Amino acid sequence: MATLEDLRDFNIEESTVNFWIFKRYMKGKPPEPKFTGKWVSLDDDLKLALKSTADAFRATLRETLEYGLLAENNESSVLTIPQDETHAAKFITDSHDQIPAKRISKMEELANAEFYMVKFSNTQGNLYCVRKTDSTWKTKRRAGAIHTLFKSKTLKLDEAPSFHIAKDFDMAVLEDTIFIKHKLSFESILSHKAAHQDDFIQLLAQADFQALFTTTDAVTAYVGTNAMQLRRASAIKMKGHYLDAKFMGNLRREYATFGLNIPFQADGKIAPTPESCPDIFKALLDHRLKSHFSEKIYDVQNTAETAI
Repeated sequence: MATLEDLRDFNIEESTVNFWIFKRYMKGKPPEPKFTGKWVSLDDDLKLALKSTADAFRATLRETLEYGLLAENNESSVLTIPQDETHAAKFITDSHDQIPAKRISKMEELANAEFYMVKFSNTQGNLYCVRKTDSTWKTKRRAGAIHTLFKSKTLKLDEAPSFHIAKDFDMAVLEDTIFIKHKLSFESILSHKAAHQDDFIQLLAQADFQALFTTTDAVTAYVGTNAMQLRRASAIKMKGHYLDAKFMGNLRREYATFGLNIPFQADGKIAPTPESCPDIFKALLDHRLKSHFSEKIYDVQNTAETAI
C-alpha cells in the first residue's frame, strides 16, 4: 500500500490539474453506487489554488491509522483503506476517459453534483483528491434565496450561480490506498452507510443473534438509520463475539461487576430496552475493559488486538 511518505513525495507543483464533478445513484440488488462524471476546464489561478489546497491537505499529517468501522482520526492523522475494498475505482476509471463528450459546457451541468475530484498527474502517476459538495451546489438551496454581490460600494443582484470549492479535501487516493481525512464524507460518497444498513439487516436475520434476545424490536429501534449505530452494528457482526459461547458465558457472569445495564432473564436471554441498548452494544463490541495496572474500568471507542 502507498504510505504517508509516498503522499508527501508526490510532486503536486509539477502536475497537470483536471477537475471532475460526479453525480451518484444506486442500482442493483443489493444496491451499489454508480457514478456519472464530467470534467470542466480551469483557469491558471484556480489550478494554483487547488495545488495549494492539496499541499495543505497533506502538510499537517503525521500518522496513518487503519480504517475500521469505529476508528477515528484527529487533525494530524488520516485513516487508510485499500482502494479495492471500496467503490472508488468506479469514478477513478471514469476520469481516465477525458473526452470532449464529457466536457461541461453549461453552468447547469455543475448543479447537484455529489462530489468533485481534482486529478493531479505527472510522471509519478496520479493523485486524486476528493471533496463532498456543499449546499451551494444544490439547486433547491439556491432557489430559496436572493443572491447578491458587493461591488462599487453597492449590494447588487447576482444572477449567476456560484459553487464553493473548499480549501480542504475529504480524502486522497494514491495508487492502491485511500487516505481519509473526513470519515463521514468518505462513507457518504462511497455509500458505506448503505453497506452498514445491509450488514444490520443480515445481523438481525441471523438465528444466533436472535437467540440472544427475547425480542430484537428495541435493538432495531435503537439503531434506526443512525450512521454511528449502524457502524457499531456492523462491527458487532464482524467481531462475532456473540457467537463465542465462552465470551457470552463470561458476559452473563460479569456484566454487573463491570457496571453494565443488561437485563438478562432467567433463561439467559436478554430483554432489551431503549435504556439498556447502549450497554448491550458496548458489551457485544467488547468496549468496556478493565486495566490490570490501575484496576479501573474504561469505555473505549475502538480496540486493536496486540500480537502478544
